[in-house]
Order: sequence, then C-alpha cells, then structure tokens
Amino acid sequence: MQLSIGEKIALLRKRKDVTQTQLAEYLFLAPQTVSRWESGGGTPDIAMLPKIAAFFGVSIDELFGVTSLRRTEDLVSKYSVLRDDRSFHEAMDYIDSQLQTVDAALNSGGGSDELEKERDQLNAEKVHMWIQLGRESFGRALAIAEDFIEKTHGDPGHQWYLPMRLQRDQLCDNLGRGRETLSEREKAFTERPDHITLLRYLSMLDQRHEFEKMLSLFETDGPAREIILPASEENLSLWYGLVHAAAETGDTGFIEQYLPPVLEVCGPAGELDLLMCLLKVYDGERLAAIKRRVLSILPEAGLNPYFEEKAREKINLA
Repeated sequence: MQLSIGEKIALLRKRKDVTQTQLAEYLFLAPQTVSRWESGGGTPDIAMLPKIAAFFGVSIDELFGVTSLRRTEDLVSKYSVLRDDRSFHEAMDYIDSQLQTVDAALNSGGGSDELEKERDQLNAEKVHMWIQLGRESFGRALAIAEDFIEKTHGDPGHQWYLPMRLQRDQLCDNLGRGRETLSEREKAFTERPDHITLLRYLSMLDQRHEFEKMLSLFETDGPAREIILPASEENLSLWYGLVHAAAETGDTGFIEQYLPPVLEVCGPAGELDLLMCLLKVYDGERLAAIKRRVLSILPEAGLNPYFEEKAREKINLA
C-alpha cells in the first residue's frame, strides 16, 4: 500500500530521528501543522515540497512514496506507449542515474540483498528498453525499405534495387518473421531462378545459419548450380556466401576444390573477404600461409584505417 505524504513525512522524520518541532522550525511553521499532516488532517503546500525533500535528502518522488523502481517502471511504460526518442532518453537517463547510485552504495560497502535486487531489476528494465528500441528501429527501417521496394519495382538496374531488398529480408528476420521470409525467398527462386532470387535465398539461409542447406543447393544439379558455375565476376556475390557457409561447417573439401578458381576472378578486396573466413578453419602451416597472404594483400584492399586495423587484430588472434 502506498503511503500518504503525511505518513511518508512521519516515516522519514522518525528514520532521521527528527522531532516534529525541529521540522516545523526548519519550515517556519507551528509544530501543530506538521502534526496535522502526519495524522491526515492536511497536506503541505506544494511550494514546500522541494524544501521538505531536501531536508530529508530524498527526491520529491520518494516523498510521495514513489520508489526509484516504481519511477523506472512508469518511465519504461511511458516509452512503451509513446515510442518517441524523448521518452526513450528520459527513461534510460533515469535508469543509468539509479544504477550509478546503487553501484556507488555497493562499492562503498553499503551492500545489501535489497540493493542487489534493485540493480538486477534496473538492468532488466534497461535490457527491455534496448529490445523495444531495437524493434522500433527495425520497424521504421522496414517501412522505408518497403516503400523503396515498391518505388523500384521493375527497375533491377537501380543502384539500390538489390541491396535494399537484401536489407528488407534481414529486417524481417530481425523482427521475428525469418521463417516466413525464408519461405518467400525459396518460393521466388523456385518459380523464377535467376541471380537475384538465388542471392536473396542464399542470404536468408546465411542469416539464419542454415549453412548445410546453402551448400546442398550448390551440390545438387539444378538451376542454382547452373547460375553459380563457373565462377565469374558476375556471380562473385554468390560465392562469398558459399565460402562462408563452407568455413562455418568446416567443409575443407568444398573450399579446396572451388576456392582457387573463385580467387582468380576477384580483386584484392574480395580475396581478403574470402581468406578472412578461413582463419578459423585451418591451423598449422596452412593457417600461417593464409595469414601471410592476407597481410600481403591488406594494403591493396582499400579498407579505411579502422577496418584495416581490425583485420590485423583478427589475423593476430587467429
């Protein structure tokens, strides 16, 4: 049950070992006024609330009996309804502030089970907020992608025709519609097998980590194999997905049979992408040879300094 403001003042006063007279003197009031508040015969003027809160070292929310966790829940609920950036930052800033307060108390040796539970709940609310924001962001992005797809229908030569459709499929998977989208991509490829429908199908399989199915498409005689073979500049995007699938499954037979002709038709940037996939597949001298080759072509790959440095770190860790 939530306390009235008079009951809260009485509780705080007793907790701080303060008399009604002392509080009244601080507020320039008669002691009887404080007594009436605490007995339910009246409430403080709103202008006095900040001064009362400051006296007891609490927030006005706490003075009204609203705990930090209750305030957090209210702000999270507000964002859940409004879904606007202002509400998101208001809730996250408050959660971060409360976490800092709890962590400071725990680090100073004032730890308790209640504080630990409060920190756990605050972190849980923070995770919930990030998930909500992610869904909201994915939803906004999907709306843009859907509009673009409608606008460019029948215009496969458009610069963003394929990239935006690949983004749309990925966003659907992020929003929990992956199985449905994968079925759509499989149906589209079956009905109209071409480079674009195959790439979208393979990309969805890759997104959902169905690597064995990706490789089985290639290994089975049919339209997929006809589109993929032989390796050429036109179908390199398909080979990136297949080599990645082979690396994820440890299929060295596939890699050693098909990678050499693929490397012959791709430039330094493409070769770098393909070889980086193999760092977790091999060991010993074979791994050392791959690392030497990667380091030799790294300056030619055209990466910006940040990504080049990250690539070097990955090579060193392999």
